[in-house]
Amino acid sequence: MADELAALRELVESYRDRMVRDLQALVRIPSVAADPLPGAPYGAEVRKALDAALALSRDLGFRTHDAGGHAGHAEFGAGREMVAAIGHLDVVPAGGRWRHDPYSGQLEGGAVYGRGSADDKGPTIAALFAAKALMDSGLPISRRVRVIFGCDEESGRFGCMRHYWEVEGHEKPTAAFTPDARFPLIFAEKGICDLRLERPVGPQDAPLRVSTLQGGQRPNMVPDLATARLEGTRAALYLAACALQAHWDANVTALIQPDAIVVRAVGKSAHASTPQSGDNAIARLARALLALELPFDADWLRWVVRVSDPSGAGLGLQVVDEVTGHLTANLGVAEMASGGIRATVNVRYPVSWTLATVLARAEQAIAADHVSLTATMDNPPLHVPLDAEPARTLLRVYREETGDFASEPATMGGGTYARAIPNAVAFGAVLPGSSEGPAHEPDERFSVETLMRAASIYARAFYELAR
Repeated sequence: MADELAALRELVESYRDRMVRDLQALVRIPSVAADPLPGAPYGAEVRKALDAALALSRDLGFRTHDAGGHAGHAEFGAGREMVAAIGHLDVVPAGGRWRHDPYSGQLEGGAVYGRGSADDKGPTIAALFAAKALMDSGLPISRRVRVIFGCDEESGRFGCMRHYWEVEGHEKPTAAFTPDARFPLIFAEKGICDLRLERPVGPQDAPLRVSTLQGGQRPNMVPDLATARLEGTRAALYLAACALQAHWDANVTALIQPDAIVVRAVGKSAHASTPQSGDNAIARLARALLALELPFDADWLRWVVRVSDPSGAGLGLQVVDEVTGHLTANLGVAEMASGGIRATVNVRYPVSWTLATVLARAEQAIAADHVSLTATMDNPPLHVPLDAEPARTLLRVYREETGDFASEPATMGGGTYARAIPNAVAFGAVLPGSSEGPAHEPDERFSVETLMRAASIYARAFYELAR
């Protein structure tokens, strides 16, 4: 057994240069979801990333399948049963204030930089070359090994997986993991829902008014930019200009025009599962406008600040669960339209709750606010016992491969493909104490050493699950 595992590790190491080049090439594709096209249900760039992954897989010697642009897979081996790794090729928008070009795939300081390098193209490349190592090793296995490429993970809807499993009717794996989290493994994931809230802005006949407000790109990202346009009488605009000049905030600036003032707030992007690690530009903008104490309706601005509370307290959702900890809420998108303000809040709720619990609590909290509430997306929580497969085998593999018996399995607010199929958990690729990522933030990166380490762990995992 020791010789077999050493041979696997040596094979993985022999692919190092190619793995780095292929990861860089994949990162250079800006695979942000866009309007559907024929054969490209998530847009042209996501389609391009899938084509690249399938072409690479064929070049490596795998059998491949294209599920109509929704997903695809690479496979080798024979047998009635199959084990799988499921990664994703779509990425969130780049956002602002990068030190590196977000789609350059630049190699610097031993890490590949770019949007999607850590979430989830780097880990997916690690899994693909891990399968390649097992295939090239000739070690005896009794199950097929498959690496699945999803294309609609970042929306939280997993439409790619629904198409793959339900429309195309692909077999479910006997055991699976997704390389889209951290080691040792994730045994529970919070539920994820998007709540759309719409509230009237109030009278628009005041001397000064906020005519437009826009912030955020995706509910699952802490917004790093928000803008508002102030309009009104000449006298009111003069007062607003004076107040803005006196209100010092390096992250809030104003462009004074003859008939309006455009106020711009810059925050810090972060993954919606950890909104407290970011700086919400929408909330910052609303607080700045309130601080001016100008003659416009401010009730709705106070409401925006309230629903931006990352604990969910503004929506009556503040709670701590024994398994998954604190609920979090991210005001990800806000815009004014048709005399109202529309906000989308991404909520990560505990495994002991359901969407019905979230809605009941939120509706009670906003009952007096004249707010309409709609859930536009829900992904129920996941909780896998550690003594069940594949968690038991994967945890053993990690510990034996790394010698790390101290790090414990964890839970998280992020959502992965593990909840899309039975018999699956999130397994790596970030190692304890490493500085990979940060996902959904500027200067996302994935180190070459983590790429190689994860691939070795995944090669052993495939072998253990498939033999």
